[in-house]
Amino acid sequence: MDQPPFAAKDELCGKLYIVPNQHSIRRRPTPAPSMSQVQKTATEKSYLPGQPRITFQDPAIGSYLESELVTRDLDRLAPHLWLVAKQDSSHISSLTHQIVRGREIIITEEPGLHLVWIYDRVYIKPIPKYLLSHAFWEFYLTGRDSPIPEPLRQDIARAAFGFLRSYLYLIRHKSDFILATDEKLRLIPKEISYTEFVKFVVSFEKVEDISVSPRWRFGELRLTRLNFWSKIFLRRFAYHKVHGQYGDYFARFYGPILFVFGIFSVSLSAMQVALAVQPFVQLGQSWITFAKVSSGFSILTLVCVVLIALSFLSMLVALSFRETIFAVKDLFRKNTLKPQNDVEGSVSSSKSA
Repeated sequence: MDQPPFAAKDELCGKLYIVPNQHSIRRRPTPAPSMSQVQKTATEKSYLPGQPRITFQDPAIGSYLESELVTRDLDRLAPHLWLVAKQDSSHISSLTHQIVRGREIIITEEPGLHLVWIYDRVYIKPIPKYLLSHAFWEFYLTGRDSPIPEPLRQDIARAAFGFLRSYLYLIRHKSDFILATDEKLRLIPKEISYTEFVKFVVSFEKVEDISVSPRWRFGELRLTRLNFWSKIFLRRFAYHKVHGQYGDYFARFYGPILFVFGIFSVSLSAMQVALAVQPFVQLGQSWITFAKVSSGFSILTLVCVVLIALSFLSMLVALSFRETIFAVKDLFRKNTLKPQNDVEGSVSSSKSA
């Protein structure tokens, strides 16, 4: 990863350039109308394309790129992701095929949700404009003089490699490209043509799994399985909470529980009928055994009902306790910071006076 994955001539965002002597990166000046609307002056923007909040000199640019691209939780889960999805980085359905499978495309800016699906929807993160710039890659992600320290720079670069490579499979036909540039989605900038995008994205065909972060050695991930295994390997209730209300959370258990109760109900009814006709037949050892089994099964049913009720109650208590602990910690943090802010404010006021 000593050089960008695509050539400078294939970049889709030509707004940036590197100043070698000053070891800095800048945006190309764009002519803007003056007050008289006749003369034109050059105005220069000093922030990342598509992200006005982050300037080129921002000391937190590494942390920002990490939050936008790196998937720490999924990288930790990577050794166990074979339990969640197929062990194939190309196992990604195109945009049109996502619709054919009945999935609604939901836009997300969370990198850990990109290509995660559940039931009738799939989450997809749009491509940030700065990742389409060759100068950005050369200055921040692959250059030896990058202002982003190691190993963070390498983690960001590997995550960016895998993220952009996923679009090689998401957009395979022009119909996929039309969907990606649709006004409702805007997964890629609208001013890019299909031919230009193809020239750009084919560069990622040569990117191997060893060059990407562990998460991107897999394709699409099923959220229901992620939520289940996160309880074991990440020690948290869920990877991503889908249901915001307790009623919705518990409603998903109603179907399986009613199915189990139905089996128990039919079985107990059949046993009750069999025992009811017992006095009219000759009492034998087999009937005595059947009566004992029926009695044991009835007790087992009662135990299962109690255990299920206790499980629901335990989950409700655990969820409420978790939210209470979070609220108390947040309140304690704010109360701790408030005296410090008051002291700093009084000091600055005295200096200005």
